[in-house]
Amino acid sequence: RSHSMTTRLGVLLGARCGASAAAARAAAAKRHVASASTVRQALGTATAAPTMLGTEAAVGQKLHGWTCERVEELAELKCMGMLWRHDKTGAECLSVEQPLEENKTFGVVFRTPPESSNGIAHVLEHSVLCGSRKYLVKEPFTELLKGSLQTFLNAMTFPDRTCYPVASCNLQDFYNLVDVYLDAVLHPRALKDPRVLAQEGWHYEVEEKDKPLTFKGVVFNEMKGVYSNPDSLQGRTLLNNLLPDTPYGVDSGGDPREIPNLTFDYFKGFHERFYHPSNAKFWFYGDDPPARRLELLDEFLREFDRKEVTSEIPLQPLWAEPRRVEHSFAVGKDEDISKKSMACVSWVLSEDKPDLETSLALSIMDYCLMGTPGAPLRKALTDAGLGSRVIGGGLYEGVAPPPFSLG
Repeated sequence: RSHSMTTRLGVLLGARCGASAAAARAAAAKRHVASASTVRQALGTATAAPTMLGTEAAVGQKLHGWTCERVEELAELKCMGMLWRHDKTGAECLSVEQPLEENKTFGVVFRTPPESSNGIAHVLEHSVLCGSRKYLVKEPFTELLKGSLQTFLNAMTFPDRTCYPVASCNLQDFYNLVDVYLDAVLHPRALKDPRVLAQEGWHYEVEEKDKPLTFKGVVFNEMKGVYSNPDSLQGRTLLNNLLPDTPYGVDSGGDPREIPNLTFDYFKGFHERFYHPSNAKFWFYGDDPPARRLELLDEFLREFDRKEVTSEIPLQPLWAEPRRVEHSFAVGKDEDISKKSMACVSWVLSEDKPDLETSLALSIMDYCLMGTPGAPLRKALTDAGLGSRVIGGGLYEGVAPPPFSLG
């Protein structure tokens, strides 16, 4: 891409040099005036009262295999937001037209509730980025990190969903990133090559002759590190026991003791169940052409049919009385364990995901109570001298029924 862009630039410069000096100066003057006018106009738009930029989308409109279900002015952001639904698969796309933002962003999210702590959602998140139907290389993700103009490139596993976001200020680079990610999540090489699961999940390894086999793997090794961290282990244990009758009762990242139970058949089946457009939500934000967004997605989604995907998160009935849980964690062989204890109290604040107004109120409350070193609740705990530091983190909105924890 860089070579072709340089070549085109050289041709344009050569043509300009061939023009008369007077024409060149006139053209430059026009460009200067136009640029200054554009800058003043942009600054005026940015500082004046919100003025909404028009959009051709309307509720019920059909475009590139999608139907518009909602159009809303986002006055605080000075842009338009549109919710589209794919006619064939039922996938949702939230498309935000933001002409003031050159950093174009895209994301696809699948709801991926785990059934056990074998780490399937986490392992699959790693594995789909190890080559795909169109991009037959070992690790496209690594190549993109090295060679693209990306401003953000990652993938994240949450307790109930898996997210694949990308961003770039260069339009063609942005389209390339979207293309690679869509092909990766919908047509990964990992479904046909068990070696990807072995590499990213777990495999046996011989370290020394006549020594027992050991477990290795990218996710396996990562989670061994996570489980050796007392704070991380405490947080995971707390969440698992707060919502035991839901997918939050297991570890979506994977427990090193259970990751070796993950089989290739289960791995493929999990992708087939949840990595389907009918279970996907897509997101665009930035100054890229909004119609092209829908066209890009439809090029991938049109080969799928609508599918009923059972991925809803069941409710956890609120308890009638408090419960108490104790767990242990590893310490160094010669460490003094007299000051290695932790205590934490946690509340589940609602039986289901709260509405937006309540979520905002809870976030404000959390910041007021715990958000700064001088916040009253954090300061009271610190001044009480009950321990060396405050733990728990306060409000956690990464799961549907938000808990509030501190200790």
